[in-house]
Amino acid sequence: MRTVRPLIGAMALALISQNALAKNITVDGENKGDLDLMVKVMHVVDGKENRFDPNYGTSTLLKMKYTTPSWNGFKFGAGFYSVGEAIGSNEPNTADGDKIAAGMFANKYDSMESILGEAFLKYKAGNFDAFAGRMHYKTPLTASATSTLPSFHTVAGLNYSLSPQWKMGISQITQMALGARTVTEFGLIGEGTNTAGTSVKPMIVGGTAEQATFLDIDEMTAGGANNDNGINTIQLHYQPSKATKISAWNYYADNISNSIYLEATQGYKLANKSKVKILAQYLNQKDVGDYANEIDYNLFGLKAVYATKGWKAYAAMNKSSGDTAMLNAWGGDPAYTSSMFSRNSYRENVTSFKVGGMYKFTPSWIVSAGYANYSKSDTNGKQAGVGVLTPMDDAYEVDVVLTWKATKSTTLKITHATRTSEYDDFVTAGGQKLDRTQSHTRLIGVWKF
Repeated sequence: MRTVRPLIGAMALALISQNALAKNITVDGENKGDLDLMVKVMHVVDGKENRFDPNYGTSTLLKMKYTTPSWNGFKFGAGFYSVGEAIGSNEPNTADGDKIAAGMFANKYDSMESILGEAFLKYKAGNFDAFAGRMHYKTPLTASATSTLPSFHTVAGLNYSLSPQWKMGISQITQMALGARTVTEFGLIGEGTNTAGTSVKPMIVGGTAEQATFLDIDEMTAGGANNDNGINTIQLHYQPSKATKISAWNYYADNISNSIYLEATQGYKLANKSKVKILAQYLNQKDVGDYANEIDYNLFGLKAVYATKGWKAYAAMNKSSGDTAMLNAWGGDPAYTSSMFSRNSYRENVTSFKVGGMYKFTPSWIVSAGYANYSKSDTNGKQAGVGVLTPMDDAYEVDVVLTWKATKSTTLKITHATRTSEYDDFVTAGGQKLDRTQSHTRLIGVWKF
């Protein structure tokens, strides 16, 4: 099986290199709406054989989304998603140390799982717009990186432009459907800490944590929450110029938590046509009502980006404080120092740094890389069969991504991540020293229009 992995990946990527269809549907000159089709294939080339690093698996995501034209300000959309084994074989490899990349699948790695992830109605009139239904709700505390199938939310809300500079919005999130990467967020990235975007263990078929199924917010939240109102949000944005923007968000989940997120961005144009952008962020989270666990968490961050023709570079830092880690249960990942497999910034008492950049060899060939370091936290992890894991040392991660934009509709990537967990070398009660390191390579192909 191991010897044919690169061949399976190459075959999978070749299948999606096809001619794209038009996105807009026009019949006799009349707009009939937009059709969004996508095929994404992710294939694990290799990884370490230590039962921690996912080192095999091939997954395919199929997406078909249709959005109607606007009629008297109303627009309807629906998106159907299917993810799982469509190419190659994911039969369990019995060799010692092998581990399936479960974070690319939903519930099962040997079949396809489907969901109507989007079914929404939108309305727009002048400075006002409203929305309701199932959707991929992208806000700082509900959206994060995805592998194949994203997480979805059931949400209703409205936005209003008070002036060209001031905008505000409110929403209520009542349900969430766990995506494919939530199993990685819980067990690999979060390592049982409830800090990486998922606080309940996914892939429990028939249980409250089943993936690709819409469940109430309290079912998505560890800690014995009793919540009937979901998450109520309010946002305010002030943009006095194109270069300056300040945003404020408040997320209130009855009997769970209240989270305040602030972010400011300032851009500068330099004489040589290059640009500099400075970003600052602050997050505060407290428990409210009868939530079973205490929450006292703060996160501060700074980021600087320099961009010129053909390349850019950035440096960032985050500092968490307070008496607990963050309860990160609904998919959020706003921290500037998060990396491909590390989100330690949401753990208790962590100072983290990240540097990286991107270089375009040609418009079609792009390489990017990043290095992140996370100080030893005060948050214990958990592992099935082992129990509590105690932080041992600082953690770090190095990521490298090579991207080939073969056509406007087809993109191929190869990614590599080298990572050491802060729980690496933890000695179990039985005297076993755990190897919690990664050296992980994946091939990714995307065809869309």
